[in-house]
Amino acid sequence: MKTFDELKALLAQDLRELGQLARSGPTTIEERHVKEQAIGQCCYEAEEDLSPLELTRLKKELGLSETTWRAYKARFIQGSSPGELI
Repeated sequence: MKTFDELKALLAQDLRELGQLARSGPTTIEERHVKEQAIGQCCYEAEEDLSPLELTRLKKELGLSETTWRAYKARFIQGSSPGELI
């Protein structure tokens, strides 16, 4: 179980790295997808470990809309094999 601060730090770092990938010139689509999947996995962990109030605060502090949050979760699901989701 991760704390609010741990999840915020992980997500902030992953979001920074994703931004750097976009600015660093040519990157493969796969590199971006892997980073987006990692963010999606953190989103799921946050939903499991945090209270609804903390979750709302986390999204706000990271500047993530509900739509963006769901998109990252969907990216994680797309990249997971069925056995990983159980």
